[in-house]
Amino acid sequence: MADRIQSPARRLTGKLKATKARDIMTKKVITTRSDKTLADITRIISRERISGLPVLNKKKMIEGIVTTKDLFLVMDMITSGSVIEDDMREAANPSVKFAMSSNVVNIKKTTSLDDIIDIMSTHNIHTLPVVEKKKIVGIVGKRDVLRAFYEAVADLDT
Repeated sequence: MADRIQSPARRLTGKLKATKARDIMTKKVITTRSDKTLADITRIISRERISGLPVLNKKKMIEGIVTTKDLFLVMDMITSGSVIEDDMREAANPSVKFAMSSNVVNIKKTTSLDDIIDIMSTHNIHTLPVVEKKKIVGIVGKRDVLRAFYEAVADLDT
């Protein structure tokens, strides 16, 4: 009889493994290009209340990602005059290419919420593009993960 009763932590782990990226991802992904300026994308990030944008190349494949964390890091560089763009001139409003991370960690639609939490924690990242056949099909942000996790926790009580 006791074998049939699972602990709340075990039931939660089961729910996290059963929930997939496709269940929590945002399908309408707002993206940018590397030649846009940081001021341009900051307006988008603020208006849409998102924490990052995938950067796509001409073939619509992920070239990088720029996040609010990246933007904060560049702010000090801009105010100190240490942003030098490709043309070797000081830039007050550099391009996305200057600030973006090019080593993008991405996931598949079948990646479990349990694995997503682990990836975000391990890599200290808050925005994960969902990629299938080298094309972006969705995005999972920290708010998506928080909502799904705590919905699963609340379901344990019911």
